Amino acid sequence: MTAKPRGPEIFALEDDRRAIAIREEADFTALPEASPEPVVAQRGSWLTRAFWSALTLLVSLFLFDAVWSLIISLQQKSVLAGQMGLALIGIIGFVVLVWLMREAFALLRLRAVTGLREEARAVALKPADAPVRSLTAKLVAFYAKDATTAAGRAEIERSASEIHDPETRLAIAERALLTAKDDAARAMIASAAQRVSVVTAVSPRALVDIAFVFAQAVLLIRKLSALYGGRASGLALLGLVRRVAGHLLITGGMAAAEQVLGQVMGAGLAARLSAKLGEGLLNGILTARIGIAALEACRPMDFHALPPVLLSEVVKQIIAQEKVAEKPAA
Repeated sequence: MTAKPRGPEIFALEDDRRAIAIREEADFTALPEASPEPVVAQRGSWLTRAFWSALTLLVSLFLFDAVWSLIISLQQKSVLAGQMGLALIGIIGFVVLVWLMREAFALLRLRAVTGLREEARAVALKPADAPVRSLTAKLVAFYAKDATTAAGRAEIERSASEIHDPETRLAIAERALLTAKDDAARAMIASAAQRVSVVTAVSPRALVDIAFVFAQAVLLIRKLSALYGGRASGLALLGLVRRVAGHLLITGGMAAAEQVLGQVMGAGLAARLSAKLGEGLLNGILTARIGIAALEACRPMDFHALPPVLLSEVVKQIIAQEKVAEKPAA
């Protein structure tokens, strides 16, 4: 019979005399009582929802009342005018309905791209046969209606029975589906960056520079989204722009642009460039940085088997163009 383990001895001071207290056995199996976690009350959440719901309902009622009053007024003046008003309202409602359906489809496509990218990241950490086959099948289905990926989809189906290594199959899927798209994305980003660099270098107004850079950045984001299958437009485009802006805030878009500018450009070239050309170059680099962030947000997979689009490569192309533009001025 084994002896029960004895707990530590507890000593106490009583009436200024040192005495040995009663030996108490500690319960080593008892767990300390967990302190209740503070419940964070979400104050104002239901108030915010109630406010926006009431505001939306009020605006809807206002628009309905305005349209109804217009129809009644036209009907009182002329029956034909009232019927024409109803027809025009029907056309507007149909167009709005089609637009909302397209926006919903675009949002679903963007959500599908995000889901594929997250699944690809998880699969890349631990590539196994079943997850890789599932991801490859989803990628093939996602690009099923894309004619530019027909050869790549055929290559994936042909290699499915020949290649048994999951990492190799994943690399084949990335190369087969995204090689041509990555090349086209590089060309889009470089072209937009060079265009912004040239236009802002010769533009006389700073406001024109800001408007042109913003327009080119939004257009580039939309093109990249369409290239990779996102089809961003309207509300979906706003969501994608917000996502790209958040990515730039995290990574520091302007700071990265200035750092790459200092690394790629030598001090001598920076000194020889005029202030306006340097400003145009910086705007072009920032546009390229926005394009790369949009590419990372629109691509259904991270770069693994294929080389990523580097900002330094685009900067070198812009600098080469700046040198050509600087020679006539010199």
